[in-house]
Amino acid sequence: MKKVLRYAVIVIIVVGFAFLYAHINKRIAIYDTSVENSRYGNMGEITTDLVVEQNFICERNVLDGVYVKIATFGNVLTSQYDFQILDGETQDVIREGVLDASQVQNGKFHTISFEKIEQTKDKEFIFRISSKDANNGNAITIYNVPKGEEDLTLTLNGEEFPTNTLALKTVSHMFDLETFFVVIFCAAYLIIFVKVLYKFFS
Repeated sequence: MKKVLRYAVIVIIVVGFAFLYAHINKRIAIYDTSVENSRYGNMGEITTDLVVEQNFICERNVLDGVYVKIATFGNVLTSQYDFQILDGETQDVIREGVLDASQVQNGKFHTISFEKIEQTKDKEFIFRISSKDANNGNAITIYNVPKGEEDLTLTLNGEEFPTNTLALKTVSHMFDLETFFVVIFCAAYLIIFVKVLYKFFS
């Protein structure tokens, strides 16, 4: 009876840990990730007279942010950027905030977070970004990628880039079933492995 209880406690602990661990930021690219890095381009310095917009479809039921590849041209920046998330159908602004360019690492992906949006699965949104104080030498750029099969629209001041998509991923913080089962499998494998080793050396 004690042995059964001990195993039950172990199972509960493992499942509980896996459940908590499986609540992750799931990032899903809106662009073709198979494109080689050498083919990446950028939007040029996004200064005060420029507005970048990219529409996308959210594949998860919640949206907590976007994950975009940004460059600072190696400079330490002081500029700030206003970003907005718009409803793709109504064009209404759903979320907005400020990106501090000094927090961005050159050539790296950066998470732009906002308050969770729910009921987002298969819905269209627009990511918009601009600045009131950026100028040449004190501005970011965002990478773009040659289009694959995605039917999305990237614009700069309303002018379409018909063959490109921003290097952007949606961020959804939620329970991920795949991660849950992977953690359980790894934990079970480790427990069995330790038990076999114990029997072997005892």
